[in-house]
Formats: sequence, C-alpha cells, structure tokens
Amino acid sequence: MSTLRSFLAAAALAAGPASAAVIYAGNFTGTECGGPGGFSNCYATTTGTQQGATPGASPAIYKREAAGGEDFSSLFPTIDGSEFVVTLNSVTNVLSFTYTPGADDPAIHYFAIKQANGFALFYDLTAAITSFSANLDTYFPGNPGFSHITFFDTKGPVPVPAPASFALFGAGLAGLGLALRRRRHSA
Repeated sequence: MSTLRSFLAAAALAAGPASAAVIYAGNFTGTECGGPGGFSNCYATTTGTQQGATPGASPAIYKREAAGGEDFSSLFPTIDGSEFVVTLNSVTNVLSFTYTPGADDPAIHYFAIKQANGFALFYDLTAAITSFSANLDTYFPGNPGFSHITFFDTKGPVPVPAPASFALFGAGLAGLGLALRRRRHSA
C-alpha cells in the first residue's frame, strides 16, 4: 500500500496547485469606474470594465486614491478600508498592496490601476489575490505614480483549471486500478 500512497502523492504534486499567477489583461483608455449608477455599479471582466452587471462580471469592492481618498461599494458593507495596505515607492515607482480580508469580506479576483488617461487591468480567476507588486513604468512609461487602484470581487463559483482536475482524477483512477490489480494477484 505504501507504493500506492507514494504514487498518489507524486501525482498530486505533479498536478500542482489549482491556482495561477495574476494575469495582465491589458491597458485600457478612460476611467475604469465612471458612469450611471456610480462606483457600486462598476464591474470588471477579463476584457475590461463596464457600468452594470452582466453574467460573469465582478463588482467593484473598494477604491484607494494615491492622495488617500477612498470609495466603497454599497455591495460589501463589511469593507471599511482597513483591510488594504497600498504603498508606492516613489523612487522605484513600484506600487504594492496587501489585502487581509475579514471573515465576511469578499475575495479579490480583479484590480485596476489608474494613471493618466487609462488604466491597467489584472485578474486571477482561480485564486483570490491578497498581494501584488508592480513596477508602474512597465504599464505607464513616463508617468510616475498612480491616480488610484480599484479592487473587484468575483461572485459565484471560481473555476478549477481543467489540467489540474484531470491530473488528480487520472491519479485517482490509476490508484484504484493498482489497488484492484494487487488485490487480484494476492487472492
């Protein structure tokens, strides 16, 4: 049975975690959250942001301005801003944040960094984002600093990547096959 356990452990490790790295969706022109319905009506998708909910869109949670101002979505009454630490190293132009959610706080799956006439959008649909650092020169060359950063939640089930699911399922089937084979040979 120890061979079976070793095999299953190796298969689980080979499958890796079911989370991916933060993905850069791109730079977009304009403001990420502006229009009818205000901040609480702002939603993110992998292709940009919009005013108004649609299937798969993620609502805004919280916005922190570089100057210290804040905006809160009425959809998440447990958020008070203390969950977020946002810093900018003005020498290196690196923006960093850490999010420490409380028991009833939402998970972050998108965030947008606003600078000048546009914003950069990032996401991770497989795992909640709790921290990130970015050199803003990469996304906004020649524009030091940032205007604000907006965080978005993802409602509903978070998909598990198919390769990891298939690898774990395959490992389970292989383990069952080995166990049955051993049982037949020992009988």
